Amino acid sequence: MRLSLTYQGIPIWRHSRVLGWTAQIVSGIVVVAAVAFFIANLANAIDERDIPFGWSFLNREYSTPISEHLLPYQESDTFAYAFLVAAINTLMVSIVGVILATLLGIVVGAVQLSGNWVISRVATVYVEVFRNVPLLVQLFFWYILLLGLPRVSEGFVWLDSFYLSNSGLSLPAPRAQEMAVPWLLAVVVLIAISIGVRAWLARREERTGKPSYPLLGGVVVVVVGAIVAWFALGGEPFAISVPHPEGRFGRIVDGATLSTELTALLMGLIMYTAAFIAEIVRGGLQSVSKGQTEASRSLGLGTMETLRYITFPQALRVIVPPLISQYLNLTKNSSLALAIGYADLTSVAKTMTQTAPAVTIFLIIMLIYLSYSLTYSLIGNLYNRYIQFTGG
Repeated sequence: MRLSLTYQGIPIWRHSRVLGWTAQIVSGIVVVAAVAFFIANLANAIDERDIPFGWSFLNREYSTPISEHLLPYQESDTFAYAFLVAAINTLMVSIVGVILATLLGIVVGAVQLSGNWVISRVATVYVEVFRNVPLLVQLFFWYILLLGLPRVSEGFVWLDSFYLSNSGLSLPAPRAQEMAVPWLLAVVVLIAISIGVRAWLARREERTGKPSYPLLGGVVVVVVGAIVAWFALGGEPFAISVPHPEGRFGRIVDGATLSTELTALLMGLIMYTAAFIAEIVRGGLQSVSKGQTEASRSLGLGTMETLRYITFPQALRVIVPPLISQYLNLTKNSSLALAIGYADLTSVAKTMTQTAPAVTIFLIIMLIYLSYSLTYSLIGNLYNRYIQFTGG
């Protein structure tokens, strides 16, 4: 009697689902075995060659200054806290860079398809120049350019609030007051409400066929609610700190000052990454059938309305996947800050290797960069799945 193994009436050696799961399990075992083999060999090499390794140094005092830090920092703080300070510096550069590069890239990508010959060619030249010059060269260019600016007392001033000199860029910044936390909690609640309002308006627009402006409605809920909460709390949650010169040498006080190194790093990352994002956006917009545009024009929609309601939502399906890769590249490229002296994760870690095990230190920064990249990938993939089903 012959034994027959089947699944859903199909022999298991011919069932696509069974074969797929088997392939995934086998590949997972192979990957885990390869990683275990690598770690075992690394541990043996460290032991045989007496390479310094361990984690005890994380509780020691770092005893080294960090030139810029968003979190409070003193030289008496531990190595572990210094890692946190440097990681926050890198995260800040990554988030600001991603937001500004995306905005600039979308504008340049759309302008490349403009009917105005001059504007479209200027956008194309921008893309070709910044995309084909190495990022490290661009960072040095911006850094040297900023260092060549006049000193603070002779620098550039706009609206008596923005100061640009060889010491960096100073601009107004919010300063938290006593009611900041309650106001922020209220804003979080308003955002949750706005999501519900946007969904309701979208369903209403789909049901009635009349414009309900769901995105605008959600924004209005947040903005109006935040203004009402601002006055209802009976005190200013935030005050605007405006920079101004002070003293004999015109040193800038108050506000927020981005150092020359940070300014050059952000300019380099934003201009470089935006060139790639512009090409992604241009390709995504061109992937939408020309008939869609012609149909929208026949319905009386203008250029911006066609882009907002017809072309761009459909192009997102093509734009988002490669856009995620650019976000990952920007985050990893921020490690080039080491070349111009900004205190990012890599720069601080390199300094740490003078008094702590280098292998452990770089293992930590690898894990931190990996966590950043996986987070961007997760958020991007969730949004990509959302637009695949809803159309954005």
